[in-house]
Amino acid sequence: MEAARTVATDLSTAANTTVLRTVASSASSIIGAAAAAVAEAQPSASTSSSSSYLLLELPFRQLLRLQPPPAFIAGTRRMAAQLDFTTTVAIVGFIFVFCLYLIHIIALSYSKYRLHHKVKPNSSLPGVSVIKPIVGTDKSLYQNIESFFTTDYHKFELLFCFHSEDDEAVDVVKSLMKKYPDVDAKLFFKGENVGLNPKINNMMPAYRAAQYPLILVSDSGIFMRSDGVLDMATTMMSHEKMALVTQVPYCKDRSSFDAAFEQLYFGTSHGRIYLAGNCMDFVCSTGMSSMMKKQALDECGGIAHFGGYLAEDYFFGRELANRGYKSAISTHPALQNSSSVSVSSFLDRICRWVKLRIAMLPHIILVEPLQVRQYNSRCIKLKNFQDCFPSGLIMSYSLNYLFGFSVLPTLILHTIYWISMDYSLMTSMQNGNLSFSTAQFVVIWLLRELSAPFVFIKALLEPTIRWRNNVFHLAWGGQILPPKC
Repeated sequence: MEAARTVATDLSTAANTTVLRTVASSASSIIGAAAAAVAEAQPSASTSSSSSYLLLELPFRQLLRLQPPPAFIAGTRRMAAQLDFTTTVAIVGFIFVFCLYLIHIIALSYSKYRLHHKVKPNSSLPGVSVIKPIVGTDKSLYQNIESFFTTDYHKFELLFCFHSEDDEAVDVVKSLMKKYPDVDAKLFFKGENVGLNPKINNMMPAYRAAQYPLILVSDSGIFMRSDGVLDMATTMMSHEKMALVTQVPYCKDRSSFDAAFEQLYFGTSHGRIYLAGNCMDFVCSTGMSSMMKKQALDECGGIAHFGGYLAEDYFFGRELANRGYKSAISTHPALQNSSSVSVSSFLDRICRWVKLRIAMLPHIILVEPLQVRQYNSRCIKLKNFQDCFPSGLIMSYSLNYLFGFSVLPTLILHTIYWISMDYSLMTSMQNGNLSFSTAQFVVIWLLRELSAPFVFIKALLEPTIRWRNNVFHLAWGGQILPPKC
């Protein structure tokens, strides 16, 4: 019996050591990325933005100079004396949330360094085939489509894809083709059946007809800056192994509360992970505005190869990365500009994304309430615990157990840090003042953070994915299951 106890103790100690080494390794990577991001961002900071960097400089410089408080030393000695399971969990929780704080710093620093640069025209850049799958119309469609007709690029074509010639958006596109007769624009109808993904099927004729080496897939709800295509093409040709360039998802300024809710999500929670992931050279790809080299895609089997998957943008990025290609973000964010957005419809959209993550990577069910995201087994692209209150509770109870700190003050300080960094990041994404007041920001931010757990619960209770007029059932791994007869 004593021998069995000894073995069990040894196994527990080994497990604790393994967990701590893993967390320490991850923390080291994130800390290194944070330091690099701050170093890159600092030279480009202007005098007017110096106040934004105050929050960045203090953690690194003062943390190195301050002596550990007595409570910290006492807690460290207690942990060293007896590292039981509960202590191990508390340590992991503390390190884990501390890394989240660094992810905030990485994202904000990288946004200052990478976003909103002027791009010079370059006639040596290759031509771009813009593929725009369209289903239905709204009040902003004309404005969005026209932004591509007026793009400032020397060589491009517009390829519009429709499921049916009766689509209301066809007349919108035809009117713009008549207004801009010098722009090379074509219409494609009915698609080509290569799988169960309707978007891939819809784009297939345009993909086959594309005459230029760069393919830009752009959703109908995207408003493109006049230099947006130039920006993406310049980034694409910056490295010979670059094969995927995306725009950081964001939103065009609109006046409604619902639009502000959507914009805040992409300017904080989503933008944080997208920027931090790209800073650490991980593959983070979304299909709403993405440019790819056609040659590299053809090596993967073309877009038809991804017709069996619903999240084709994720699989584009994964397959290209597996073949040794690089990816990057352009300097200008993608400006979503739908006039039909509402809080409820947007939460349904987020719920659909959660369902997709669970279907593609079912093991994240255990950690999805903390927003964990892992992209593939070859390389952990980013583990994203991005909700304020779950991570705040983890840090509060970890510090309470380890050092006796009060839970409520810790949670308050955690929330202040989180919302301050989110506000700083969104103003950086915006490249200026927000289109709504600070008070409105706080209200919408609280609504978004508090709604996250309910979105996850809904995704678990209703695993069926509804997208436009289609219903999908996914197998583990993300492949679309054929409809049941």
